[in-house]
Amino acid sequence: MTRFAITDIIHREELLFFIDMNFHSGQNLVLTLILFCLSEIIIKLPFIRRKRHVTSVDLIDYQKKKKYPSHKGAIAGLLIVFGGFIGLGSYALWNLWIQYQPEITAIISLLSPTIADNLWLLVAGLAAIIGLSVLLALGASVAARRLGGALIYIGAGIMNFLTWGIVIFLVITGAIPLASLSTAWPIMIPGLFTLLITILLFTVFRDRVRRAGEIIKLTGQVTLDEKGTFVPPLLTMVFTLVSALLFTGILVYFMPQVLDPNHEFVLETDWGYIIGIVVFLFTTIFFYNFAYATTSGITYIYMRGEDPSLGDGVKASLGVVGGLVALSIMSVIVVIVQMLIRAVTRKSGAVGRGAGAAASGIIGWVWMLVNYFTIPAMVAEELGATKAIKRSAGLVRKNFVDVMIKETGVRWGFGVLAFMMFIGFGLFGALFGWIWSSGDIFMTFIIAIVFTVFAAIPSTLVLRTFDIVYVTLLYVFIRRKEGDITGKVAIPASMNAELDRAYNKAQKSE
Repeated sequence: MTRFAITDIIHREELLFFIDMNFHSGQNLVLTLILFCLSEIIIKLPFIRRKRHVTSVDLIDYQKKKKYPSHKGAIAGLLIVFGGFIGLGSYALWNLWIQYQPEITAIISLLSPTIADNLWLLVAGLAAIIGLSVLLALGASVAARRLGGALIYIGAGIMNFLTWGIVIFLVITGAIPLASLSTAWPIMIPGLFTLLITILLFTVFRDRVRRAGEIIKLTGQVTLDEKGTFVPPLLTMVFTLVSALLFTGILVYFMPQVLDPNHEFVLETDWGYIIGIVVFLFTTIFFYNFAYATTSGITYIYMRGEDPSLGDGVKASLGVVGGLVALSIMSVIVVIVQMLIRAVTRKSGAVGRGAGAAASGIIGWVWMLVNYFTIPAMVAEELGATKAIKRSAGLVRKNFVDVMIKETGVRWGFGVLAFMMFIGFGLFGALFGWIWSSGDIFMTFIIAIVFTVFAAIPSTLVLRTFDIVYVTLLYVFIRRKEGDITGKVAIPASMNAELDRAYNKAQKSE
């Protein structure tokens, strides 16, 4: 029988990390630099032909007719899978509640007096967090619309400060003597790559960065005009937490042995664990893809000059639900392969673990790149999963530098907005704590920390929404320049002129 320690298959906290890494990677500076340098050469090879893509179906046609394609069979199958997962998870949690009710009740009774005495504080704090989240999310949109490319410059400065600041701090404190700095060169690798990418962004690719700055401005405009773009990512965050709770309940109730770190996983008898992981991954990834498609659909319809609602985005996603299911299954396979590679190499030496981590990271990176425009293309052109992936790969190949600018400079710029949200939450928390505690410094500090931690929720929401909207806008711009989209688009005349100037200069420099 095939045996692994259960923790060799997956660490308890690693599951969500793999999902997030699969969809939000882009931080590998080594791969970024290598691909950056090779992209223009690859694109210009004489044996690569650029064949113009002709779209036969467009989402905007369905929007104008108010009639979207229906896939009742796929929807029914999804309802069965999701219903079964939620039902089984709820059943497990209910039985765990019955089983451990005395212990849970005892804990609640201990907390009840504290909660009762500070109920107004909890309500006020929750209301403040929600209100502040909304205000700062809108503020981030306004900042993106106003600052545009300036965010890229600020983000690059902060990234260089952070990567080199660590080295400088270690030298100043004497942890690494200046004379020994040459032997400790690995700690300078992040700073060197960040600096080199920054130089490339603002010299060789400066015109493309200007264009990226205009798309950032448009991202802010879209999220201000269509606030429904924030709703699908928000629901995804909520569902991810709920599905993790349900999955944990299923494992603990039906397979309590997983809590034993010494338990040996036996494939022939513990097959339920594998099924549970697959179902959990599928439901979580599919929900993410569906939310991505909904926000992307809203953005695309808006850019084509129409006034979309959240319902229009949902209908657009339902119109390609079969493709989303297939894409989610493929993504599950990729994540499981990554997990298995790490599991197999975890007990090997440092070199083996490093090779496993590198292989897993490369697989995730390549999958992310190949599918960069898959969902926008699937929704806008009503493509199946395979055709949408091919379409995305072609767009990435021809516009690789723009993709890399998004994954470095633009991501750094969006990180500045997230940092501003953390600062805003921390300052508001300090003010809230100061007023509540009548000037108690310690309590003010504690409450400020609590508010800063909660800032992770709205900042993650804003970053995910901005990512989806930006990629969709880049997809629209590429299709427009290819001549595949004609007619009215929701780009202000001044911004359109600036985009065209940046595009033409970038084309001349190739």
